[in-house]
Amino acid sequence: MILALLLACSEYDVENFSVHDAFQSPEEVQKADILFVVDDSASMSEEQGRLADNFEAFVQVLGDSKADWQLAVTTTSSVGTGILQGEILLPERRDLETAFQAQVQVGTSGSREEQGFASALAVIQTHPELLREGADLHIVYVSDEDDHSPAPVKTYLESYQSAAGTGSVVLHALVGDLPEGCASGLLAADAGKRYLDAADLSHGLTESICAEDYSAVLERVGLEVAGWQAVFALSTLAAPGTLTVHVDGVEIPEREVDGWIYSVGDNAVKFSGRAVPRPGMWVEVDYTRYLGGQEAG
Repeated sequence: MILALLLACSEYDVENFSVHDAFQSPEEVQKADILFVVDDSASMSEEQGRLADNFEAFVQVLGDSKADWQLAVTTTSSVGTGILQGEILLPERRDLETAFQAQVQVGTSGSREEQGFASALAVIQTHPELLREGADLHIVYVSDEDDHSPAPVKTYLESYQSAAGTGSVVLHALVGDLPEGCASGLLAADAGKRYLDAADLSHGLTESICAEDYSAVLERVGLEVAGWQAVFALSTLAAPGTLTVHVDGVEIPEREVDGWIYSVGDNAVKFSGRAVPRPGMWVEVDYTRYLGGQEAG
């Protein structure tokens, strides 16, 4: 992801230690190639339906962006074949959401020895049109079991990078939680350790496949693909409860949905949903500097 520049120096008020940070969201148009690798084993019917139902969140983000992207879908059983589920999807397609919903519901008659990494590599090698010069490659793995591809995780990551050329490679994982997996309602999954390792190595996004709603992670992947910045690190540690946030002069409410939250661990303001700044917008954060246990004042 492109990081926004801290374009205005932080201003400190000598008397009350107030801080003003200003950022501009990046305006560069992103170029991205996206591959969804969906588990087609016998236990994946519910998860495929949930993925299809929540794709609107992904489309909304990309529809509002200037990103130049294309998207394809394959299965964890595509080793040696590199078969895609239908056509490569493009932004201008009118029935994009319907087409994606049909493609990700890949059925449940695939191999029980899921090989997501090897299947993605087979697709990349079989369909060179999927990787465009200068485009970032995003691979989203959706599986209720861990990967069983024969080579080490790093080997596949290196192979993807070699194929992508100058573009970056980011792997995302919608899989079972560490350490024991997860269960929720009709869903159950083994821990997807290899997929989670790949996401960690490539700075990708992760979410539990047992989550009730996949819209949050699909929205986050969409933001990543579009190159929109949702996280803004502050210049100095802030006293919680003292922050106000404006985007292009409009105050944004502090809330988890369609707003912002302050992450103490990251010392950063994190936007969500409709509140994520669009390219070129100015983000201004005013707060009181934290002075080790007591607010400055």
